Amino acid sequence: MMQLYGRLGIAIAALGILALLGKVFTAPLAFVFDLSEASLAQLILAALWFSLTLLLARVIRNEVIHGWIERRSGQQVPPLIGSLATGLIMFLGLCAIMSLVFERDITALVATGGASLMILGIALRDILLALFTGIVLNVEKPFRVGDMVQINDRQQGRIERITWRTTVLLTGNNETIYIPNLLLSNAIILNMAQPDKRSRRSLEVRIRYDTSVDSAERVLYAATLGAAGVVHVAPPTVFARKLEADCVLYEVAFTISNYADGKKAEHAVLKNILQCMRDADMTTQGQVKIANRALDTFHLVQQVRLFRGLPEDLCKRIAGLLVERHIPAGAPIVVAGERRNAMFIIGEGMAKRTGTDRAGASVVSQRFMATEAFGRKALFACQSHSATVVAETAVLAYEFERRALARLLAETPELLETFAMALAQLHYRETHPGRAEDDLPAAAIARLVHLHRGQIEANYGGQLALSHSAA
Repeated sequence: MMQLYGRLGIAIAALGILALLGKVFTAPLAFVFDLSEASLAQLILAALWFSLTLLLARVIRNEVIHGWIERRSGQQVPPLIGSLATGLIMFLGLCAIMSLVFERDITALVATGGASLMILGIALRDILLALFTGIVLNVEKPFRVGDMVQINDRQQGRIERITWRTTVLLTGNNETIYIPNLLLSNAIILNMAQPDKRSRRSLEVRIRYDTSVDSAERVLYAATLGAAGVVHVAPPTVFARKLEADCVLYEVAFTISNYADGKKAEHAVLKNILQCMRDADMTTQGQVKIANRALDTFHLVQQVRLFRGLPEDLCKRIAGLLVERHIPAGAPIVVAGERRNAMFIIGEGMAKRTGTDRAGASVVSQRFMATEAFGRKALFACQSHSATVVAETAVLAYEFERRALARLLAETPELLETFAMALAQLHYRETHPGRAEDDLPAAAIARLVHLHRGQIEANYGGQLALSHSAA
């Protein structure tokens, strides 16, 4: 600091003392230099003004342009800008000295300087505008390095760096775009990182008129909420938006925690929606089999893993024995330890099975969506439910009660073997997920069939004995 301003400060102090004390010093000095006291006083005052002008020029160049502005922007300002600012301040200082100290007419000087500045400004117009636009961008900070932005609904990418002349954008295709700051001064900028990294995404899904709005809403809501790997920060929303020629247009909206995961989240949600729509046959192509789950339990039963491959007649009989249950979001379907000998089939919506970890905290261990079931052991082995299952969304479920199973077995005793085989195959597939569907070892399946047959006989033996005696 002393090297930059020390000598100049001493000179200003000395000239200030000479100007203030006046005749104490000016008279001897005027005699020595053979000048009039008035002329010497003008020279001292002019020298003081010039020194102050030079000090101001250095402060503006070193402390403001190449100091505060560079620190604020994080970029080096071109030396030409500092030199131009120094020249302008020196010109204004000289004009002030000529006019105020020497009382000269500076009209011609100002006109000449103004014309020169005009020519210079026209020549450097783009450079100066780019500089000041870059300064404004760094002061107002509509975006920062690392933010994901969209400019004029065209360029989209992450801000890599901001210079005094350009802003560098890295697109999702790993392409680098250099955008002049002049264009950004009038651009519409969408900053997806402000006010935070959350991002609301929306998708459009078309479903035929055959599907009731309530069914579509429950299926789409559950599918969105259950998408694998998507972190939701708010509940999703499903709205019917438009009636089209052969279908209804639904808007599915959800909010994720980080905008950078937008494409992955949309992919996961779409993938899960498609799977759930296939499970519910809510596609836009071909004839829809289910208009409303409540109106077609037979098709639902056929899609449950336990009942797949069973004869149609048996599926129809099971469907006729199911009891429809409507559970609001947040309400428990079954509670851990509850002796409710029934299996539940999810028709629409989503439920979650919760348990406790070692610390006693509640954790989600499994989610159930349309066509999935829980409570096999409670129904066939008459065990108490091992975990609490809660409706995560509004759920349409179907209860297969013990009395219904007892009625089936009493009417058709041979169903004992059918159910035992179905339970054995499902048990083996769940414990050996890597095995192919048609590669089930006979010995292992036989042992499981024997196990499940024994459980059913132990709990429903009375109904089987009654059917045999009646026969």
